[in-house]
Amino acid sequence: MSWRSGIIGVVAGALLLVDVGAAAASPEVRDPHGGTPVTWESSVDSTRAVRSANNGVRALSQAARTSKRVHTVQVAVATPKGMTKSQVKRYLRDSDVDRLLSEVSSYWREQSGNRITFVRTGSVQRVSTGDGACRSTKQIVQQVKRGGAKHYGTGWYTSSTRGPDRRAHLVVLYPYRSGDRPGGSRYATTCGGTIGLGSLPSKAGRDSPGGWTFSLAGGPDGAASKDRWKHQQYQRGVATLAHELGHNLGLEHSGVGWCDGVADGGFRSDDCGAAEGMDPLDLMGADFAATGVPALSGAQQRHLGVLPSSEQRYVSGSSGSRTVLLTARDRDTKRPTLVRVRDPRSGSVYEIELRRKDPDVRYPYARIPYRLDRAYTVRYGVTVSRVAGGSSTWAYPGEHLIVPMGRESNRRSTMWEGQTFTTRTGGLKISLVNVSGGMKNAKLKVTFR
Repeated sequence: MSWRSGIIGVVAGALLLVDVGAAAASPEVRDPHGGTPVTWESSVDSTRAVRSANNGVRALSQAARTSKRVHTVQVAVATPKGMTKSQVKRYLRDSDVDRLLSEVSSYWREQSGNRITFVRTGSVQRVSTGDGACRSTKQIVQQVKRGGAKHYGTGWYTSSTRGPDRRAHLVVLYPYRSGDRPGGSRYATTCGGTIGLGSLPSKAGRDSPGGWTFSLAGGPDGAASKDRWKHQQYQRGVATLAHELGHNLGLEHSGVGWCDGVADGGFRSDDCGAAEGMDPLDLMGADFAATGVPALSGAQQRHLGVLPSSEQRYVSGSSGSRTVLLTARDRDTKRPTLVRVRDPRSGSVYEIELRRKDPDVRYPYARIPYRLDRAYTVRYGVTVSRVAGGSSTWAYPGEHLIVPMGRESNRRSTMWEGQTFTTRTGGLKISLVNVSGGMKNAKLKVTFR
């Protein structure tokens, strides 16, 4: 799909987070710019004990002894090209690693309603990485292999008996180079602009089979400051690692999808496409140099099985109209924050959310409304989206994509009051009646035909 490659290139220097998958027997990687998606599935079960040549005897699988909410993390810190191991120890101290994981875990506990938490196990390994290069996906995977060897022994990447257990994750951290920060002289140059990489299991859920991630975090610019955790080289590491662990949990990217023509929505035409990662208001999109970590969309929370039933409403029918109330996703409420509506003609389900400004997240380098190009504008407000099914040919299965609105779509991310979104089949109309001041609540009219 040509749209995918054309639009993703626009943000290569902002937050291009790459999904990578590898089958246990024959690892492969996929680039997000197109091609057939390949997933990485751990073949380990929840009761296996593993011996590591490098780390002594590993404990019995954490999954056999802990609840589904606990995910363990083993960390390796790589030595980039041009840096010494002693320099890296200053840029990413063990205490920095623990703070990074603490903030990531706190984020996930909040977003999952305390159903997912990350805990480090084992010592932080320091890895000599040869030339330390990471200019390509192949080179990044090589750094991951070296980091994993420290914990699991050589050959772990292709072995069916080594590697992360269920609900266990290998994290390989790699410092930013000097000057690589928003506004810096060498911004988006570390690892060629790729700041994160993660394995992706075939099924999403909080009881993940585990996986591995590569993430940039820390660096010489932030290390020189009085409070390094106010620096972008450290702050951005939290959003990046939170995002990549989302992939380990089975989440695909959030972005935008559209079809040519006046009536947008069915996504069954050969003229439909997807641009992944183009949603800066969602953790699984892209943060575009945000400070703070964007929330996880309700659709993604539901996909993981962590969205309370009290915050969901499913609406279906064959005829007639219904009025539906929707509340902002960040409010502490028992009212629906995610409304799911089924098109009676196609069977397709559409997800509706109300998104408003998060006081803990700012976009100093890409203000909201954010205009990616003339074809698409990101705004706060009511969105209609789809999660691609397992047999999807227009997007990777599991991708969460906002459906554009209006004639020829205009490709803006939200509906305005009085606007009606009609699916391609004509079987479903979603009208935005009104939005309250402060965008705390919205009233929708759903019509089945």
